[in-house]
Amino acid sequence: MKIRKIQKNGYDNGASLAKAWRADGLVLYPGSGRAELGYLLSNEESSQKLGYAAATEGVNVNLLQRWEKYAIEQGNEKMLERIRAWDEKKLLQTVEKVQQKALAQKFDRRRYPEIQGLAAYRSAEAKGIADVLGVDYRRVLLCNGYGGYIHRIVREGGESELSEKSGCTTIAFKSSPKGPIIGRNLDAEIAALAGLQGHGEPVMFQYPEEMGYSYENTTYVNSEGLALQGSSIAYPQEPESPLSLVGMDIQDLIVRFCKNVTETLDLIERYNPFFGPTNLLVVDARGDAAAIEKTKNTFAVRRTDTNWIFTTDGVAVEAKTRKLQGDDTPAYQFSLQRHQLIEKLLKKEAKAPSIEAMQRIITDHALPSPVCKHLDKMPSFYPLASLYSFILVPQEKVYYFKVIRPGPTYPCQQEPVKYSYAFDGKGAEKGDPHVR
Repeated sequence: MKIRKIQKNGYDNGASLAKAWRADGLVLYPGSGRAELGYLLSNEESSQKLGYAAATEGVNVNLLQRWEKYAIEQGNEKMLERIRAWDEKKLLQTVEKVQQKALAQKFDRRRYPEIQGLAAYRSAEAKGIADVLGVDYRRVLLCNGYGGYIHRIVREGGESELSEKSGCTTIAFKSSPKGPIIGRNLDAEIAALAGLQGHGEPVMFQYPEEMGYSYENTTYVNSEGLALQGSSIAYPQEPESPLSLVGMDIQDLIVRFCKNVTETLDLIERYNPFFGPTNLLVVDARGDAAAIEKTKNTFAVRRTDTNWIFTTDGVAVEAKTRKLQGDDTPAYQFSLQRHQLIEKLLKKEAKAPSIEAMQRIITDHALPSPVCKHLDKMPSFYPLASLYSFILVPQEKVYYFKVIRPGPTYPCQQEPVKYSYAFDGKGAEKGDPHVR
């Protein structure tokens, strides 16, 4: 397992990251894929084999051309006209203006201690990366959360966000002979495969004590045994709230600063205005667990009396959030069928919770809305596939990881690779680095 030792100085950390990525043959780019500290990366060799242009071109990809192509594909003449009114110079100047606005934001120190100085740190980090890679630091910012925000400015609002779609399901046995067991499928469009292929080996971020707990990048499990995963959801009946400009990733904040579910829920309540929509599932080392259905402006928390809990994409089941989502669309009904399937499977498998039982659930292919998704079995409005899956056992500090291969050969058709991780500052036991 790779260990990235986080530096206290943002510029130094950016330079260190860029040097490590270069040594590992990773390409920084604005797109969709596996992220390190919010930066999107791909394996250069895999990108070329897959023919994924955005990743192959890297940080210097022409975003205006990419957005123009998207507008043409959508048949959106108004969006196309707006995009063609821009040029690269104006785009980068806008990135700088947005960055300055983020740096000028002030947050209550008592309520939001975790993000004090975060924007300044990220700005310095981007400059460190840019200097090592020899690129404009504003392009680095476009690879770390600014791309979607800037696209909104370019198209002046109205239409849906430009982004690759994603799904995801997370399931947990709260207790077993091995302690909590967590199963996870990441579902996304095949375009995201380039980023997934870029990481043959997982990454652990080792933070200085005052900057938070160390955590592993794939499973979002930290040194306190707190694990967190999310899935996508939309709330079309809720008015949209303003975007936060701090480049904040709520999952990153939670695993860095929370050691249990209680602390996680407190952080989510405090940071409610700054993130969403999403579904989250959080489990701590004691087996306490909660599912959070987060809209843009509010959230609902689900606890269970059963030994299991789960969340899946596209469906809110709590009354408070379901009414904001609406439940009469084909997409909602499709996701609801999967939710009902998982609940049925869990009622059976939770009688004897184990790694094998979790494996049976996350590889279930029952139609019409399976847990493990193969692209050729999905309806046209849901062009997603299960790109990777893992099973995490926090008390044993191990997880079992499987990733799709070009073809495609899906995770359910792969033998899992076992990884061990440690957070004692002395490194981690290395697993098989060839998950390609």
